[in-house]
Amino acid sequence: MSLKSLAKQTAIYGISTIVLRMASWLLSPYYTRVISQEELGINASFLSIIAFLNIIYMMGMETSYFRFVKSDNQSSVFRKTESVVFFNSIIWSLLLILLSKPLITLLGYPGKEIYIYLFTVTLFFENLCNIPFAKLRQENKAIQFASYKAAYILINIALNIFLLSFVLNDQIPLPFQISQDPVELIFWANMIPWALVFLCFSPQIVTNISWSELRQSKEIISYSLPLILVGTAGMVNEVIDRPMLMYLLPGSQAENAAAVGIYSANYKLSIIITLAIQAFRMGAEPYFFRLADAKDAKKTYALVMDYFVIICCMILVLVSLNRELIATINQSDYKVAIDILPFLLLANLFLGMYYNTSIWYKATNNNIKGAIIAIIGAIITLVLNWILIPYMGYYGSALTTLVCYFSMLVISMIWGRQYYPIPYHYVYNFSWIACSVIYSTLVYAFFENRTWIILGFTCLFLLISFYFARRRYTDIKYSID
Repeated sequence: MSLKSLAKQTAIYGISTIVLRMASWLLSPYYTRVISQEELGINASFLSIIAFLNIIYMMGMETSYFRFVKSDNQSSVFRKTESVVFFNSIIWSLLLILLSKPLITLLGYPGKEIYIYLFTVTLFFENLCNIPFAKLRQENKAIQFASYKAAYILINIALNIFLLSFVLNDQIPLPFQISQDPVELIFWANMIPWALVFLCFSPQIVTNISWSELRQSKEIISYSLPLILVGTAGMVNEVIDRPMLMYLLPGSQAENAAAVGIYSANYKLSIIITLAIQAFRMGAEPYFFRLADAKDAKKTYALVMDYFVIICCMILVLVSLNRELIATINQSDYKVAIDILPFLLLANLFLGMYYNTSIWYKATNNNIKGAIIAIIGAIITLVLNWILIPYMGYYGSALTTLVCYFSMLVISMIWGRQYYPIPYHYVYNFSWIACSVIYSTLVYAFFENRTWIILGFTCLFLLISFYFARRRYTDIKYSID
């Protein structure tokens, strides 16, 4: 698979992911209009918990699938990884259901065991579908991949609107009793689409699960166990700020939940750069493993980083300069936190660069070192949030995210040079980032409330970026295909 093929696959994943997730993203401003800030904050807190559990349920099997499928029989690797996910998910689901009452009481919502029941079933269905999705990516079936994702997202959006706008307001009577709790209804809207996607994949899932395959998966499990630490620590960095804001802010539980709702609504405005990174990872992860043994693999990795940084810098400037315009999709009460957006955009750019560099420990079976980097990032996240939130609120969380991801990138850069040295063009990359940050900061400072001037400077930066990206391609002397 050539670099051009990577670009094509990433474009397909990118366009489909951005279009579909943008549709899902519209749920954020929709929630700000139909449920309270407190309810939005409760939902965001539970999503953080679900994100952690997803790592435990999945056990890093998606990356393990890509790692082993290049040297083993695809059907065999699929059966082994899917069997591991199935039996692991069964154990954790039963445990969560049995402990639902003490867990929900500990979380501060006694009597709401239904929350745990619903997200447990959701986790079960979602994670069983992840290996079939990985198989589609491995086979370069991006269109089919996007079709299933589209089905999930569109059904999810439709159910949210149906339940929160029509059923909750008694505009459409149902022949049975339904909860009047918006948070519970959102959980139902998340669970039902995953159950339907599972039904689509069920023929290949059910026929490939067996206890004997699980017993033969020791090598895969050994490879994946450090990835659980990587994923868990990474999720700490990504979502722990919500529950920490809930419990470290000085207000009441309702006030803190409202603050988490405001923070979450603005955090989602950085979704464009997040989607670019997600689309890149979907195309790049199987590509990187296939390329690892090629002659010019390291040079290609370096060039991929160059273009990744250029594209992310374009997104950073676009969103950062136009954040006031973008923020109008939320209710005006939520705009008080809009200035956290540049920090989050830059933080996610560094996270994307870290994902690029992380190939060194995955390709050399040094996953434990990747876990150490992620744990260091998690410690930075926990300590800085603990220190900064009481004084800076959600601005402290945004700054913490930036420091954490930059630190992980630097550690990966230094450590990677010892085990799998790749000639990344760091001076070039960080020059792009510095110019982008300075440009967006100065233009926004001088023309904050002049929308048309801001748009003009945005277009100017994009044109300059396209020009230098083309020059970069021309200047590269080695072959990429």
